[in-house]
Amino acid sequence: MSPAELLVVAVVAVALSVLQTFPLIAHLGSSMPKDLGDPLYQAWQVAWDGHALLHQPGHFWQANHSYPLPDSLAFSDALVGYTPAGLIGSGLHAAIVRYNLLFIFIFALSFFGGWLLARELNASKAGAWVGGAAFAYSPWHFGQGGHMHVLSNGGIALALFLLIRGYRRESWKLVLAGWLAAAWQLSIGFSLGLQLILALAALAAAGVVGWVRSGRPRPAGATVISSALGIAAFGLTAALLSGPYLRVMHDYPSSVRGVAVLERTSPNLGAFFAAPATNMVWGDLTAPLRHSFAHFESEKALFPGIMILLIAMAGLGYSLWPRKLRAGLGISVLVLAVLALGIHGGALGKLLPYRLLFEFVPGWKGVRTPGRLFD
Repeated sequence: MSPAELLVVAVVAVALSVLQTFPLIAHLGSSMPKDLGDPLYQAWQVAWDGHALLHQPGHFWQANHSYPLPDSLAFSDALVGYTPAGLIGSGLHAAIVRYNLLFIFIFALSFFGGWLLARELNASKAGAWVGGAAFAYSPWHFGQGGHMHVLSNGGIALALFLLIRGYRRESWKLVLAGWLAAAWQLSIGFSLGLQLILALAALAAAGVVGWVRSGRPRPAGATVISSALGIAAFGLTAALLSGPYLRVMHDYPSSVRGVAVLERTSPNLGAFFAAPATNMVWGDLTAPLRHSFAHFESEKALFPGIMILLIAMAGLGYSLWPRKLRAGLGISVLVLAVLALGIHGGALGKLLPYRLLFEFVPGWKGVRTPGRLFD
């Protein structure tokens, strides 16, 4: 990957993001994507993050929202990772412009991060373009258009790229950058952050086992030190961010989501064939499936796209990657698809693996919609 190639991909990523969200770029200060519900609230969050850092860093979580209730910033994913943007400008107009620019940015970062990760995993140039587009522009994302904390997945791909490349090359700088990128992604919110923690833990365990079994020599001291520092930074970020959320769960027991809420937010198999209403191609065609959902229609539409499904199936059947690796990827996709279904009523729902996450993983009861696992 030459600097010129990276520049081209970055420019294309931004151009595609502007095109995807058009005509938002022409109305940065007077329009909001999706609706006037969650986007306005999240625009306030980013503005508050910047304000609090400048004026009351010691009381960052004590927001003017729901005052005088304590830790009110932790009533939702706080988007702390976007605090630097909140330092720029002030007032309502600046908050709207800032949110819209971030909204365009998150798609560009998702594409760019997805492209980088695909290239590092030895995909061809064409395959990397497809991978970046699939990661950033999968149809189901548009049902989440009002949830910046759910759409902000670019840091996941970027962190994985840096970590894989860093450990392959034993570059302590890339390894440290990878863990810091993961910490930044976590700081955006726990809706995706909890999934990232589990994914990194699983990948780290598999990586250690694979390293030992391959007979590779011990990693260089600089790599070990940078790993320790990076993991410490990631863990410290998780600890500092989780504090306010744990206090909210303790102070407001009603905020803990029970099984009844989980059942209402769990999609069924039809969700994988239902596109959001805003999808120009499949929205109307799959409307009957969406209307069959009792609650949260747009959030349960998990249609990944016909083309990407066909390409993925072809890749599982024919690829330069080893057969065992392809089989493992196929199984992983199926497992994640089952997790995305959450649970339903009856004996079968109680046996689905999502219930294990819900019951035993700390903080998981705050992840409202199981379908968000579909990332």
